[in-house]
This record gives sequence, C-alpha cells and structure tokens, in this order.
Amino acid sequence: MSEILQDIGKKLVFPIDFKAQSSLTTKLNNILLVGSIFAMIYGYSTQSLSNAFYSYIAFISIAAMAVVPSYPSYNKHKLEWVKPKIAL
Repeated sequence: MSEILQDIGKKLVFPIDFKAQSSLTTKLNNILLVGSIFAMIYGYSTQSLSNAFYSYIAFISIAAMAVVPSYPSYNKHKLEWVKPKIAL
C-alpha cells in the first residue's frame, strides 16, 4: 500500500522555478478575483445561490487547469547552485 502511495506522490510533484511561482501566484489571484466577481454578479442577477456557486467552481477549475500542471514555460529559468569553494 505504501508503495502505491509513494508512486502517486512521485507523479504529483510539479517542479517550477521561482519566477514562474510569482507569476503563477499573480495569475491565480487574478483568475479567482474575476471568477468571484462574475459569480457574485451572475448569482445576483439570477437570484440563485447555486448558480453563483457553480460558476465560481467553474472558475476554480479553469484556474487549476492553468496553474497546476508543470508546463515547460514554467521551467525556463533554472536555478544555478553555487559551487562550493572548499574541498573536503
């Protein structure tokens, strides 16, 4: 059972660089802000809380599809580690 969980854990690692992290945070916040405003207006205009909820869930899924996968553009700026000067 633990081997299955370890395999799943290895497949769920999505490495991205630091510049992509900051841009994705901004992108995610903007998508969720637009989604919440749209859901509020749509729910108010239809007088339905369920319509507001479902439209917000749709924006959350759009944000997840845009942010969660590790696209190649998220790994353009690789981190260069400093080489140690002292040899042991």
